[in-house]
Amino acid sequence: MVLDAAGPSFNPNDMDELPNPDAQKFYDMIDSTNQEVWPGCETHSQLSAVTRLLHIKFEHHLSDRCSDDICQYVNEMIPPDKLMPKNFYEAKKLMQGMNMPVEKIHSCINACMIYWGEDSELSHCKFCRHPRYKPTRQISNSKRNLVPFKQMYYFSLNPRLQRLYASNMTDAHMRWHAEHEVEEGVICHCSDAPAWKHFDKMHPSFAAESHNVRLVLCTHGFQPFGQAGQQYSSWPIVVTPYNLPPWMCMKESYLFLSVIFHGPKNPKQKLDVFLQPLIAELKNLWSIGEDTYDISKKQNFNMRAALM
Repeated sequence: MVLDAAGPSFNPNDMDELPNPDAQKFYDMIDSTNQEVWPGCETHSQLSAVTRLLHIKFEHHLSDRCSDDICQYVNEMIPPDKLMPKNFYEAKKLMQGMNMPVEKIHSCINACMIYWGEDSELSHCKFCRHPRYKPTRQISNSKRNLVPFKQMYYFSLNPRLQRLYASNMTDAHMRWHAEHEVEEGVICHCSDAPAWKHFDKMHPSFAAESHNVRLVLCTHGFQPFGQAGQQYSSWPIVVTPYNLPPWMCMKESYLFLSVIFHGPKNPKQKLDVFLQPLIAELKNLWSIGEDTYDISKKQNFNMRAALM
């Protein structure tokens, strides 16, 4: 730090940058692994106890009320100086630091449109005029009681890419494509190929930042309940970062973005309808980027992404 007449001046090389707010929430959650559920407990940390509780809830399809009763019962048995959540809400709140949101988006039963963005408040399809919700006999008009004919699940891309840089397990690997040794005449990674180098030549500002992410998109439908005779099919849209080294491509690199559940009619002919949230997010990551924290370099940077 240098002092002058204008006040203190900080040299960024003299100290590490603090994580941005989203990254800090993640590290606060990770810190709970070092906190005992109660003083002297050697079997569980606060985080492991909460994740075990949530796992039991979803594994056995327990209601929120049942989970609240379990939390209350456990709290009655353990010492008073404890960090065990009092109810299901507190357990979920701790895990929110992971920042892995899932958005439910209603869609037209005929796959004409999705109720998203400017169309999120519509009650009928603007193309075929089919109702958005199934008929109900309930008097209440609350949207909580309404059941859509069809819906999709969107797993936002940006926070999942940010987590790859927030973790010591994957952070350095996300820059491997730019830092690995290249052997002349040998292609061991997509970054060694002519197509990658041509892209770098066409977009030099993007290529200059090794943190920027290169992505590939694919999809394929399958029937998760085929053996049970159900007619539902699932169409996941999978986005994979090319940054990671080859030996990690089957581990951390797969990111599920949109999972589309359909009946006997598959969405192949109208798949673009369901890609709207992903396209909007990819446009934002290309033109604007997102503030992201690099745990190994202790620096914040603007992460951009391109679909190769």
